[in-house]
Amino acid sequence: MTTAAPEPAIETVLLVDDDKVTNLMHGRLIKRTGLIGQIDVATDGVAALDYLQARSDAGDAWPELILLDINMPRMDGFEFLEHYAQLPEEVRCARTLIIMLSTSVLRADHERAEADPNVHAFVSKPVQSAHIEAFVTACQARRGP
Repeated sequence: MTTAAPEPAIETVLLVDDDKVTNLMHGRLIKRTGLIGQIDVATDGVAALDYLQARSDAGDAWPELILLDINMPRMDGFEFLEHYAQLPEEVRCARTLIIMLSTSVLRADHERAEADPNVHAFVSKPVQSAHIEAFVTACQARRGP
């Protein structure tokens, strides 16, 4: 007798980081939790905005969780947030939870991330299983009943 795999708690996460090793580590960690169905990757803020636009154009739901690195080429995490905030309210998804990730120890980076209304939390890399579980719980709370 085979048992069907349980449905993931949330459908999609978008990893926005230019470091392939970090994306691989976070992807494996997310898969091990079994809490998230699909893992998509963008290597900088421009690619992330293009990804979100393509999903909107196709009528697809946005990811419920975005893990956003600060330091990336072309467009860093803070620049992404500036562009994200400019998107029309009807385009931005209120259910999308953005978590800012970094190895930065600069207090200014922490404060800037925490001051942004689109950022749910600032977490030092690497992300741990407990973080993923907490992020998923927060996504489910945003979804509502």
